[in-house]
Amino acid sequence: MLYKVVLVDDEAWILAGLQNAIQWEDAGFLVAGTYCNGKEALNAILKDPPDALLTDIKMPILDGISLVNQLRAAGLSQIEVVFLSGYDDFELAQSSLRLGAVDYVLKPSEPEQILEVFRRIKERMDQRRRLEEERQEAQELVRSGVRAFKESVFDCIAYGSDSRYEKMMSMYTRFVEREKGKPFAVISAALKNTVEEGRPQEGEGEAICLLKKLARETEVDFIENQFSCSFIISGLDMEEREQFTQGLKRSFRKESGKELVCAQSQVCHDFRMVKAEYERSLERLYQLHMPPDTRRLYKSLCNDTALKAALEDRDRQVILWSLKNWMVQIDKTQEEDRMRLLKRLIYCISIYFSELGVSVRTISRLYDFGAEASCEEVKERIISFVQSEFLKETQSQGRNAHLCREVANYISKNYSDEITLNDLADRFYISPNYLGTLFKKNLGMGIREYQTTIRLEQADVLIASRKFKLYQVAEMVGYPNYEYFRKIYCRYRGKNPSE
Repeated sequence: MLYKVVLVDDEAWILAGLQNAIQWEDAGFLVAGTYCNGKEALNAILKDPPDALLTDIKMPILDGISLVNQLRAAGLSQIEVVFLSGYDDFELAQSSLRLGAVDYVLKPSEPEQILEVFRRIKERMDQRRRLEEERQEAQELVRSGVRAFKESVFDCIAYGSDSRYEKMMSMYTRFVEREKGKPFAVISAALKNTVEEGRPQEGEGEAICLLKKLARETEVDFIENQFSCSFIISGLDMEEREQFTQGLKRSFRKESGKELVCAQSQVCHDFRMVKAEYERSLERLYQLHMPPDTRRLYKSLCNDTALKAALEDRDRQVILWSLKNWMVQIDKTQEEDRMRLLKRLIYCISIYFSELGVSVRTISRLYDFGAEASCEEVKERIISFVQSEFLKETQSQGRNAHLCREVANYISKNYSDEITLNDLADRFYISPNYLGTLFKKNLGMGIREYQTTIRLEQADVLIASRKFKLYQVAEMVGYPNYEYFRKIYCRYRGKNPSE
């Protein structure tokens, strides 16, 4: 790459000699302009600043020192300046160094003398450019690290991985400290009908997808749930947060014709509290005046990926097992909360049905129970509907495949954790043996082997980056014992990590 230099001298023959007799490219420069007085040079440089300037000191209209003074005043302090001077101007040339002139050359000078001065300038500019690039790379690395850290934290929150959340907070203390003191609040948003758990209306599934689309189009961090979005708003005051909320509501109403309900957590200054504030905003959104365990059950009903996957696959066994499992958990809550939890379960499966193309008219039959119906009658209605109205509509296609994809996706997001078959079975509400059989059948390998494959793929990326020691790579992908990691790596890759 060639740097740009501008030449200025009021004597035409000297200007021509500077331009034509010197092999500027040998010093790494390209002549971007030649001017016979300082005024012309000033106007041109202000429009298109060069990297360096070689100018005579004494010139009519505007002398060289005045030219440089005005360039510095205009903020162009990075331009490297070399003055041309005669013997009589020696003291003046020396004083010009205070203006940031790199050097001066005497008239007349040999071309090689001028080239030598500009070679030194190029070395300095190269060094400055390298330092700037390194600084920008370091800043981008930090920004990327913060983004990746936050995304991982938000995934932990969305997937309910408490242990991984705590691990992230302890492992990445420097990122947590960077956020310390920055005020933030969490604003959760959902359809009005979602909050009220009413009968799903036409286009409600599409409206929920629209909310998630609008969330992705903002420049705000957010956590996505099945039926809501929670925005982590940083650095805005109360009025600005209100403007954000009202703008989101207007956009949603304009595009969907439906109402959005929002609720905000407290303002917090410690990023370690983001999970607690997220929970608080959801509790305010859904007005969950319940015991803590009941609140957790209510919120987990919104994110039953296993039930959703089973419904997509028309897997009768998993669907009925999952529904009955939820009902058992609901029966353990206080009597006054059970009906609301059942209505929440009905709303959830209604939206799942809607997304699968089941008509609103068919879905409305789920709600065919009187106001005085008991919890037992409502449970019977749910099971009866699923068996008689839903499962009979189509034959199973791609049976169980979606469930296995959900499990694989969870493992991919949490590959560094110790994940057991029993952990996954509890999370996806299915027996361990049945899940293990389904997973191997659909993905061609067992769950442990799949996790190892993901871990080693990540290890290869980290090793290739050359930014981490091998024992650090092992820890980052979930192997605290480096020797064990090395043996696993050799077994799968046929070579040592160091090779």
